[in-house]
Amino acid sequence: MAPLLTGILCGALGVSMINTALPAIAANLALAEPMRAWVVDAYPLATAVTIVVAARCGDRFGRRRMFILGTIGYAAAATLAALSPVSVVLIGSRALMGIAGAFIIASVVSTIGALFTGRRLVVANGLWMAVFGLGNSLGPLLGGLLTELWGWRSVLASSAPLALAAAGLAATCLVETRSEARVRFDGLSIVTSSAGVGAVVAGIKLSAVNPLIGSLWLAAGLGALVLFVIRQRRIEAPLIAVGLFTQRRFSSAAVQLFASAATAAASIYLLSIHLQSESDLSPAAAGMALVPQAVATTAGGLLAPWVTLRTGRPAAIVIALVVQAVGLSALGITPTASLIPLVLVGLGFGFIGTLTTTTLFDSSPRSSAGQVGAIQEIVFALGSGIGVAVFATIALIGGPDGFALALTAAAALTLAAGFLAIGRRETPRSRRTDRRHRTAGRRGTTRPRCGTTR
Repeated sequence: MAPLLTGILCGALGVSMINTALPAIAANLALAEPMRAWVVDAYPLATAVTIVVAARCGDRFGRRRMFILGTIGYAAAATLAALSPVSVVLIGSRALMGIAGAFIIASVVSTIGALFTGRRLVVANGLWMAVFGLGNSLGPLLGGLLTELWGWRSVLASSAPLALAAAGLAATCLVETRSEARVRFDGLSIVTSSAGVGAVVAGIKLSAVNPLIGSLWLAAGLGALVLFVIRQRRIEAPLIAVGLFTQRRFSSAAVQLFASAATAAASIYLLSIHLQSESDLSPAAAGMALVPQAVATTAGGLLAPWVTLRTGRPAAIVIALVVQAVGLSALGITPTASLIPLVLVGLGFGFIGTLTTTTLFDSSPRSSAGQVGAIQEIVFALGSGIGVAVFATIALIGGPDGFALALTAAAALTLAAGFLAIGRRETPRSRRTDRRHRTAGRRGTTRPRCGTTR
């Protein structure tokens, strides 16, 4: 897990640190307002466009190999971004970082799904979710501190040594895995998936600035994704097994992950803006105020396996979504006393990210690990992006009460997602499987999966 967690931390910081450095970047490179948005958005857009292809490359050529290539490419792109003399080079470098980040994330999630089963799978997902939440939440604070101490270029340069460390760890101690099934690359599937996801993400980002243009991008993206789904159901070797969504456990877990990611991301964004605009806090101080959520997300990811053993996974998911909803409601009422609400939101998000990812892998064939990893990342990315766009719009329309209204709506969405897990019962077969996995985990006999080679 060491190289995988280092790679996740590198990617999470790369996404989140740039926000507090953006004013300094804009002043130094004389960026116009549209160009400022692209400095931030180029990374997630490039990741979204590349994630499906990255997952399938790992299935075919080896996930360890793709992880190492991704981390080395990430270090090179981060260095280029730190040395950028003009905005065009900076935006292009950020896009390259996003492409490399797609290979890192896809390799991490699918490798975990391939190597671990039972309780170890839950623990591994808890670890990567904890590290991702920590990096994503602490990024604004670290970005602000580095900008104040050594300038904005140090924010980008700091990612390079971390990425190289992940590559070195992977080369020495990571096991190679690939899919046992034959992997084919269908050109039309690649084009429609990349164009569809990219257009949807772009539409989400543009909707806040220009609703008409954003809606057109969204419509085009959704149309491309419809064509992609139709294509996958007709070809012999699909790029993504969309039939997985016909299983209730799988589709419910995807919806729950989407809702939790959307509301957690929106809470971070809305509170950060609220503290800087209403309380006149500096970017670094606003980032410091979000630390409790980072710590709680980490704790949630680590505690999820322990709680699941005692309550069962469906009950743990319901509890986590209720806790997150309570935190969102309390945050909307008392934003100035945000410690306990942020802890509740972070705990719920850490639990849900861990347990729903585990459910996605448990309810799908072992040969689909790479595809499941890609689905998980797409759901997470779309949830985060749509959550920020939708709830930020609600806050804007709501006027003086917009902040509370947006977080109340976020709490309602989270509770609605919790109803999907109510009433679901574990079958006797699944309970026997879980007991067998727990016994194997204690004995250390968990068997590698999906064509593992050493």
